[in-house]
Amino acid sequence: MYRRMYPERGLKVEYDSTDRSSISTGGVSAVRLEHKAGPDIIHELAVNLYPSSLESFREAIANSLDEGSKKVELQVSLKEVIMEDWGQGIRDIEQFRLFGQYAKTTRFDGEVIGMKGLGKLSLLRLGTTVNFRTNNGEYGIDVVMTPESLDATIGAKDKFVPHQGTRVVIPTPKGIPPMEELSEYLRKVFGLRIAKGTEISLNGVLLKSKVDSTERLLFRLAGGVDVPGNLKRDDKKGRGAVDVYVKHVYVTSILVDPERSFTGWVNCNELIPTTSRTEIVKDERYDDFLKHLKEHVASRFPKREEEIGHDEILLGNELANLLKNFLKDMNLYPEGKILVGKDGERSPTALGEKRKGEKSAEAKEPKKEVPEYVKIHMSRKTNKPIRRVAKTDYGIMWIDQDYGNEKEPLFFVEPNMAIRNRTNSLYRFALKSKPSLGPKWLRLLPYLSRLAVSVRKEYKSWSREQTALEIDRTTRYFLKSKGEL
Repeated sequence: MYRRMYPERGLKVEYDSTDRSSISTGGVSAVRLEHKAGPDIIHELAVNLYPSSLESFREAIANSLDEGSKKVELQVSLKEVIMEDWGQGIRDIEQFRLFGQYAKTTRFDGEVIGMKGLGKLSLLRLGTTVNFRTNNGEYGIDVVMTPESLDATIGAKDKFVPHQGTRVVIPTPKGIPPMEELSEYLRKVFGLRIAKGTEISLNGVLLKSKVDSTERLLFRLAGGVDVPGNLKRDDKKGRGAVDVYVKHVYVTSILVDPERSFTGWVNCNELIPTTSRTEIVKDERYDDFLKHLKEHVASRFPKREEEIGHDEILLGNELANLLKNFLKDMNLYPEGKILVGKDGERSPTALGEKRKGEKSAEAKEPKKEVPEYVKIHMSRKTNKPIRRVAKTDYGIMWIDQDYGNEKEPLFFVEPNMAIRNRTNSLYRFALKSKPSLGPKWLRLLPYLSRLAVSVRKEYKSWSREQTALEIDRTTRYFLKSKGEL
């Protein structure tokens, strides 16, 4: 053993000449030193690592479950917090005092919740003194933890706790959440474990779970990792989001596919929660998991048909009536036939009546090939789902579709289809129930005028100036018909 002094630096170094980590060449020594944390880091981890005191209760219960306890009792008041379990108890005080080290081994159903040994530090968020009293079946240990140190006393096995397990006592706690909030939080986080038989009580009340614990294999990740869960269709509450569990403990909820009505949970032990256990680490495993999850729900749950609200129906009827009166007064008749159903049945083309001089022998005409642009809008397989098709008695078919802001709120498709683009932001603006914005039909009037003008056969041959004049003329017509001009 060599000892070297550096008085000018206030440093003393000791090293073993047989240690390969200590190398001496030409009178210069290189020494490997272990990291050493000061007591301030304990306070930093305890207070700032976890978002709220709710996580302190979660970490304490998780530690109890990792020790094999099937029952955890909590007594919480402004005077004292007591958390008691019936697990294996603390066996190695040296191991217990370590933190920030992957120290735990598999003890409970092959699933250990904690990994880094930091959970017990979160209890310091509730108070500056945390007392661990344990019975490991062989002897008892009493540990008093503060941000500065751990003081341990060893005695008979039943000296501190009469049964095998651990009791945590925090006097004069701070930051205690409301009992209703704490109860709801614990039911959420440990709902799956509770449903599988774990008993958790809060102030003498046994917590109940609403989670359906029935699980089945959903898909398999690379490397043969099975991902079980319970996903089901829910047309009323399902919004395409799932609860994500790791080791059957809730971590977070993620939006998978908002266009599908399903709900439920999925458990993947390959995912890594953040240290605070409020999010999932976004690494390659998470990307692979999310990809498989999206593929699973896409193959199982159909896209939902968004319901047409009462206000939207009224708005649609108002627009349809305005267009009907315009076409009638301007003696405009949409060209072409409207195909309905599998047999190509026709709807009336001119206000429900055939034109003067038109022969009824029209039905004998051979069927014409349906233009491709009509097929696109009529097909149920289009990736822009048709929400509703409404036939009229004046040769126009109104169709609700979703094009977002890629298309106008209202537009015409030859030969006789009027499209309401329900996901366009301006269309959604027109549906706002705000009287100060004026009538709802008025907000869509510019687009209705443009649609009405594009019905005319000569529309495509007009110049930009002539088109603008016709749109203005049509707008004035609509305003006069409503008594607004």
